[in-house]
Amino acid sequence: MLDLLLHSLHLIKVIDMSLFSFKDPGYIKARMGNHTDAEDPLLNIDLKNSSTWTGNWSQLCPTCKIIRPVRSKHCPICKHCVEQFDHHCPWISNCVGKRNKWDFFVFLCMGTLTSFLGGGVAVHRIWTSVPALRDEETWIHHVVVEHPGVVAFLVMDALIFIAVITLMAAQAFQISRNITTNEFANSARYGYLFGPDGRFRNPYNHGCRKNCADFLIHGYTDDNEIAWPPLQQVAR
Repeated sequence: MLDLLLHSLHLIKVIDMSLFSFKDPGYIKARMGNHTDAEDPLLNIDLKNSSTWTGNWSQLCPTCKIIRPVRSKHCPICKHCVEQFDHHCPWISNCVGKRNKWDFFVFLCMGTLTSFLGGGVAVHRIWTSVPALRDEETWIHHVVVEHPGVVAFLVMDALIFIAVITLMAAQAFQISRNITTNEFANSARYGYLFGPDGRFRNPYNHGCRKNCADFLIHGYTDDNEIAWPPLQQVAR
C-alpha cells in the first residue's frame, strides 16, 4: 500500500514538474507591430517634463520596450519581463512568477513528501529484512556491509529532503508575507518597499491569513502594481 502511494506521488510530481516547466510564469508581452523608432513610446518621453522624473526609472525595460509593473523584473536567461518575478529556477529552466508560483510550491510540497516517504520505505524494508544478528555485530554495521546501495540512497535522499524542505519553508514564509524571493533578497533596490521614514515596509502585505488565502485560491495576489501614473501618461 505504501509502495503504491509512493509511486502515485512520484507520478503526480513528474506531471506537475512537466506542466510547471512549460507554463507561462507571467511574461509581460512586449508591444507588437511594425512601428518605427519615432512611434516607440519609450523614445517619445519628454525628459524636460519634471513630472516625468517622478517614480522609479528602474521599471523601464529597454529590452522589452515596456514600463513594467513594480514587482516585475527582466530575466536575462528567459529574455522576458516577468510579473511578480520570484527567481529563475535552473532545474526546470523556467522562471517562477505570478502565473506559476502556485505550481512551484505544490512541486516543492510533493518533493518533500515523496523524499520523506522514500526514505521511510527504505528504512522499513531494511529493518524488516535484517536477520538475527550475531552478538558482536550491530544493526548499522550489518546494513552498511550488506546494503551499501540503500545506504547511499538514504544519504542522497536525506540531502535532497533537507534542501527541498528548506526551500519550501522559505517559500511558505514569503507567501505568508506576500513578498517574492527577488524582493526579499534585493529589498534595498526597491523604493516601494520602504516607507517615508526609510524603514522597510511591504505595501503588499495584507496579513498572513489573506496572503495565504489569496495564494491558495488564486495562486497570486491581484494588487495594483502600476509603476507611477505620471510616467505611464507621458509614455502614451
